[in-house]
Amino acid sequence: MRNRFSYGLFLVCISTLMIGATSAVSQLSGNFGLDTIVRRIPTTLSGEVKLDTPSEFAVLQFGIRSALDLTLDCGWATAGVDAAVNMAGPEHLVVTTTLDVSHVNAYGVAFGDISLFPELWFAVPFESVTDVNNLPNAVVIPPADPLFVTARLTTTCTLAGFNIKHVVMFQDVNFPSPGSAFDPLYYPVQSQSFQMGSLLYVSWRTQMGFSIRSTTGLSASQAATSIKGHSATGRADPESWFEQLSISGIRLADIEMGTFVFQQPQVGFSFIMSSSLQTASASASFSARLFDRATVSTSLTLSPLPRALGAINLSFAMEPFRFSFGIDTFAVNSISASTGSSLNLGNMSGSWGISLTGIERGLSGFSMRLSVAQGVLSAGTSVSYTRRDDRLGFASLATTMTFRLTPGTITARATFGRYGLTRASVSIGVRF
Repeated sequence: MRNRFSYGLFLVCISTLMIGATSAVSQLSGNFGLDTIVRRIPTTLSGEVKLDTPSEFAVLQFGIRSALDLTLDCGWATAGVDAAVNMAGPEHLVVTTTLDVSHVNAYGVAFGDISLFPELWFAVPFESVTDVNNLPNAVVIPPADPLFVTARLTTTCTLAGFNIKHVVMFQDVNFPSPGSAFDPLYYPVQSQSFQMGSLLYVSWRTQMGFSIRSTTGLSASQAATSIKGHSATGRADPESWFEQLSISGIRLADIEMGTFVFQQPQVGFSFIMSSSLQTASASASFSARLFDRATVSTSLTLSPLPRALGAINLSFAMEPFRFSFGIDTFAVNSISASTGSSLNLGNMSGSWGISLTGIERGLSGFSMRLSVAQGVLSAGTSVSYTRRDDRLGFASLATTMTFRLTPGTITARATFGRYGLTRASVSIGVRF
């Protein structure tokens, strides 16, 4: 209880300081909202044999979540707070700051467009479970105390035409992922273990038009760091290292092969070496235009041996339709087509679209979408069908309606599946 009180007090203090600072030269902006989420509990017929069966009326589960996102712009710096609570209690608190510097000269080296982005993450540990209704759910892990999760510092700059991004992480590598199950039944502060890691991204676009990109991880991976309601790329891992180098957009002269002419061909190469691979891997990619609005692409594995040619992908457009094919070992392994356009409905605007996917056995998926808007009201709906056994069957129908009553917004969503309502929500937000 004391930790939860400290969590709330910290959030109130941060918010109060930010609001008070607006009386000076700063500008406060952001949004806060309240979401109500419902879903159907499967109806079970009573009797000697109990069956989970759809029904017109059912018992509903409710979830309520409140989120706050504030940004304080001081001109030379920007501070932000992202916080959320739900029916289980606090979710997360993320405090950020952005510092921008035009340029810095250090020992004769000129760095330009420097930006510093420090972050502090606090969160309650959650895990994913299957509840008594056989539905996926998220529960807190006792003692459910808000804990410090990670401190991150992201630095971006330019140097002699190179774009550089460096991410340094000091992170609890044991903190439970909210998207998976956690074996221990208890996660106190004594279970935390902090490690350092860094990711370095370097990219350069040459005057010849091709690009070079390097990604280096030291005691880190590009896996996501996740807490309940918030995530970011990059995770500290003391046993992980990798180097990834890619070159893309190398242009070649047109290639003639009989009646076909590969126009504006481009090739690229990638190389990956990491602690998780027994040997380095390398591959090459190729793409070109066959004729107007038609492209072909493929890839070739160079290492490890044996070399292997990837699937050949063909795509072309015949307005308003778009088609694509995937060919592997001279057999069509996937087909897709889509079309759509805007609607002219007088004072009301809108759009529609249809997409189809298939394989060598025939149509495997079909979906349609429709959206309309007028004034403060906008609405959209989509329906999809997928192949089950030897025929297409209904998969889902989703409908969204939004009322924009500046500065407020009310959004209602409902998704129905094969066995009825799967999820519905009403979101109320205010943006300032």
